[in-house]
Amino acid sequence: MKKYLLLLALLFLVLANHAATSSSDLYAKLRSAYQSLKSFQAEVLQSNFYPQLNKAISYDGKIYFTPGRMLMSFTKPSVQRLKIEAGRVELYDASSNTLFRTDMLPEFGRMNPVEILQLYWTKSSVTVTSEDKNSAGVKLVPAKDDLVRTLSATLNKNSGIVSKLSYTDRGGNSVTYTFTNIKLNGSIPESVWNFRYPEDVQVVEQ
Repeated sequence: MKKYLLLLALLFLVLANHAATSSSDLYAKLRSAYQSLKSFQAEVLQSNFYPQLNKAISYDGKIYFTPGRMLMSFTKPSVQRLKIEAGRVELYDASSNTLFRTDMLPEFGRMNPVEILQLYWTKSSVTVTSEDKNSAGVKLVPAKDDLVRTLSATLNKNSGIVSKLSYTDRGGNSVTYTFTNIKLNGSIPESVWNFRYPEDVQVVEQ
C-alpha cells in the first residue's frame, strides 16, 4: 500500500512539473516579446501548398523587421523581394523582371506574419496542440473570417518568440514560415533595405 501511495505521489509531482501551459500564458509571452522588439532578423523558409493543383513551392531567404518596415528577401528558387514600408508594398519578382507597387489595404495593415498571428489570436478559438520543455504549439480557429480558416504556430514558452507559423485559407491553400538563426534587437545595415532594380524592370502600379 505504501509503495502504491509513493508511486501516486511521484506521478503527481511529475504531472505538476509538466502542467500544460495555457493559451493565455502563451499570448501574454507573445505580446510582451514583440511589443518590445526593436528589430528582428532570421533565415526564413516559406512553403506554399495549393491543394487544387497538388503543388508545393518553397522559398529560401531572410526576413528583416523593425517597427514600421519589413522585408522578406528570397534567393531560391529565384530572387523575390517583398518590402512593406510607410503603408506601401513593393514586390519584385526577378523571374518575370516585374516590380509590383501598391498601397497596403487596411485589412492587411499588419507589418509581419507574427502581427497577423496576434490579430487573429484575439478573435479565435485557441488550442494548445503540443508542448515540450521549451516550446508549445497552438492552433487558432477564427470565429468568423472570410479569408483564413485556421492558423498554427510554434512558440518558445519562455521568450514568446515564434519559430514556425502557418495559415490556411478558405480554399485550403496554405503558407508556412519557418524561422531559424533568429537575431533579436541587433543592428540591421541600411544597405539591407536598399535594392537597385534592373533598368528594364516592368513596373506595375496598383
